[in-house]
Amino acid sequence: MSILELIVIGSATVFFGFYVVYFLICLRYYRLNVTGEVFSFSETQLPKVSIIVPVYNESKMVESRIENFSEFAYPMNKFEVVFVDGGSNDGTLEKIESHAEGLSFELKIVKQGSRKGFNSAVIEGFNQTTGDIIFITGAETKYERNAVRLIIDHFADPRVGAVNGTMRLSNSKEGNSTKIEAAYRTLYDFIREAESKIDIPFDIKGEIVAARRAIYQRLVDRTDMLRKGSIDFACHYQAKKDGFHTVYEPLAVYYEPVATSLHDSFKQMIRRAAVMIENMLAFKELILRRKYGKFGTLILPAHLLMLIVLPWFFLLFVGGTLLLLLFNPLNYYLIGFVIFAFLAIVGSRKIQAVVKVQISLVLATAKMLKGIETQKFERLSSARS
Repeated sequence: MSILELIVIGSATVFFGFYVVYFLICLRYYRLNVTGEVFSFSETQLPKVSIIVPVYNESKMVESRIENFSEFAYPMNKFEVVFVDGGSNDGTLEKIESHAEGLSFELKIVKQGSRKGFNSAVIEGFNQTTGDIIFITGAETKYERNAVRLIIDHFADPRVGAVNGTMRLSNSKEGNSTKIEAAYRTLYDFIREAESKIDIPFDIKGEIVAARRAIYQRLVDRTDMLRKGSIDFACHYQAKKDGFHTVYEPLAVYYEPVATSLHDSFKQMIRRAAVMIENMLAFKELILRRKYGKFGTLILPAHLLMLIVLPWFFLLFVGGTLLLLLFNPLNYYLIGFVIFAFLAIVGSRKIQAVVKVQISLVLATAKMLKGIETQKFERLSSARS
């Protein structure tokens, strides 16, 4: 057996072996019927909620987002919205200002004057909030009417520090790219729900995550978070570090468009992967620490491998297979395998999604080594139509 064949077999064993094992672990927990005490607030006990919305050139979206806030099934006198404008030049700020009067909830505007990055906007917005529970969201998202109330009721449990909802694509049928993304979301939600039964999910949706004020305060005070990662994606790390639990509430739904072009979709995934890696490395002290439960000993190490290590084994496997085919063009077993793999990819959007994720992770890691901007991210037209 040649060295190249050993590389192909070894990389395939590591990559597919890991995912089979982790899938089986997740499946075991996913099937568990976990029930616990149900917590909720009475109408008079509901805490004040603050929603931070960083915006930059979102004139097409911002009016409908303000309307969406007005539809919430939550007492209007118990939530406020803080828009943070990063120097928009397309009329975004003017549209927000024109809607600021006459609303049934309080709307505040923070004018940064220039684009300073996502975390900077969150920090400046946070400093203007007065709520006990903080959300950070985007102008392009839409919450279902009851989403905030479903999330807030979990905070009646004093052990809960953060609560996350789930995403639905608002343009899931607009082209092949969005259909691949929708297929990926089914796998993604399966893992999140399973991990929430193991301990807490690794990945959270920043657009609909809420956390106690003290948790966000500690994140805002971290100077290393200003230029790297994403404060909203990091609140479950801080909650775990502070001894709180993070809850996944699948019925709290929001809708968001995703890029319809393959090129823009890769840009989105690469940036998101880079942010996830930066956040994880910012809280690397939680990894392999029994103090942080199965999140520290199982979930974090597993995702460390998924994000940084395993994509390169996938690349070795694919590259090695193609080289073997090049050197052995008459190997019918190899030709048959390649044809089978190609047909499997073409015939399954879930497999397409897995392949796309691996490519995005390799590119994200490479770009991070070179230097990638994760704060002033590009607004993609195919996701803002």
